[in-house]
Amino acid sequence: MKESQNIQGRNIAQRYNKYLKDRAHRTKTKSEDSFPSKLSSSRTSTTPAVKHRVESRSQARSSKYRLPNRQIHAKNISLKHATRLAKYAPIIQSASERYGVPIELICGVILQESGGNPRARSHCGARGLMQLMPATARRFGVKNSYDPAQNIEGGVKYLRFLLDRFNGNLELVAAGYNAGEGNVAKYGNKIPPFRETQNYVPAVLGFTKTMMKILKPVQLATVAEPALPSHARRA
Repeated sequence: MKESQNIQGRNIAQRYNKYLKDRAHRTKTKSEDSFPSKLSSSRTSTTPAVKHRVESRSQARSSKYRLPNRQIHAKNISLKHATRLAKYAPIIQSASERYGVPIELICGVILQESGGNPRARSHCGARGLMQLMPATARRFGVKNSYDPAQNIEGGVKYLRFLLDRFNGNLELVAAGYNAGEGNVAKYGNKIPPFRETQNYVPAVLGFTKTMMKILKPVQLATVAEPALPSHARRA
């Protein structure tokens, strides 16, 4: 199981590494510093069967959720924040697989909440990568919100709960994560009229949209089979 999770981690890491290298090249930053070397393994260590299973699960999971019909503007991810996020790729990948929450949404929440800083703390007491309030941390079994693995685990559990509660509506999921599911229900299952939440939802979905582009499955080129000679064709 652990090896399988490592393979999944390398799968997301490989695409993310390419993105970071491109960003680093444009900003004249050394690509070696843009991504932890332990996560930059190429597909050579992953068997074709495993790669196919991972890709299939990822595509099936993402196809269940759609961004809202109204226009969502992709948000730029700075090299600093992208590099921070990449450090936690295996943890994010593992939690995504366990709870069926889109990787792109998890990354979007982390980027908006903390910018990938595991020691972040808000003025109201939210802590860690996914900015868990103490009550939310207790609710989802998190003992140390500053521990990246525990924090992501708790945050992804909450996202899973919200996805079920709001039937996969990503706008309401993001609103519930920020304002609480009770407030979303209070206002008729709509984004509450709080300024912070009104700004939060498009920001999270904007980062999610960017991550969807970064992690879009690579389309493999189809190689045409050579035509059989006439004497080898079936009648």
